[in-house]
Amino acid sequence: MQLSSEIITASAQAIQTTGSHLFWSEQTNTSLKTSLEEVGQTTPILVQETETGLELISGFARVMILKELGKPVLVRLVERLTDMEKGLLYLIENTHRLQDDGMKLKALRYFRTFTSEKEIRQTVLHRLGIKPKSKDAKLFMTWLELPENWQSHLTAGRIPLAAGTIIAKMNDSDRHAVEQLFTNYSWSRSNAVNVLTWLFETSKMTAHSIANIMNTTHMDTMMGLTLSPKDTIARLVSTAKKARYPELTSRQKSYAETSAKLVAGTKWQLEQPDNFETNEAELTLRIKNSQQLKTALHDLEDMVTRPEWEILWTIGTSHD
Repeated sequence: MQLSSEIITASAQAIQTTGSHLFWSEQTNTSLKTSLEEVGQTTPILVQETETGLELISGFARVMILKELGKPVLVRLVERLTDMEKGLLYLIENTHRLQDDGMKLKALRYFRTFTSEKEIRQTVLHRLGIKPKSKDAKLFMTWLELPENWQSHLTAGRIPLAAGTIIAKMNDSDRHAVEQLFTNYSWSRSNAVNVLTWLFETSKMTAHSIANIMNTTHMDTMMGLTLSPKDTIARLVSTAKKARYPELTSRQKSYAETSAKLVAGTKWQLEQPDNFETNEAELTLRIKNSQQLKTALHDLEDMVTRPEWEILWTIGTSHD
């Protein structure tokens, strides 16, 4: 892979900009346009000569902006490149760009079309800031084997990288059922992994399809309600957890209702600290002066005699 020292001027219209190695070409840069208008082009783009004309190797945004401005383009010629070399040179030229997981997957999809996973691990991953033997590397390799419609959710930022492991375990029918969760919502890592894991595990435990579980728990209809995305996701997460852990969810609800009565009108917070492995309770308090402390201690004395304590002690074992 050699760069020529020859720099020429070419018409922006004459440069082919449709190569698949330009995998981040849809990204725009408004500040670059301002710079090109005020100062002009200071760095040439990279092109190679082909039988059909000049093919762009790197510099898509500059070409598009200069074409819009009706200005010629400074280009530096490179020797004829293989598909691998095109992709690698494009990566090298774009190392300054912040890369999210979606961008990294787009790059890997390009290389995967003509080379092996082994070659990608050896040659490509480190250029994307991914350690070849890391958990992220394994996750990206998993995503490359998933259907393109799922890959599009990752590149669009609607689903986190970590969700790939559980999605890969699902059959096509189950993947189809859960895909609606990610069509119109962007999920955090923990929420996405939890919901998918709970649905998958519930399906295995009950021998029911995920579509059936989502239907019977009304998860599918929740997405049609006029709720904010945040509230919708919160409901979906809560429902999936309840389906997976019905006993625990029931206890948590009873505990929350009872503890709320116990601490009503005080600054005390009351929680069950260990998912009901014991019947212990945890009281916490946040205060900012001595008067609040005195009031809290007085409240605590009053709380001791409340009858809800006996109910609280038994919630953890009442369903055994």
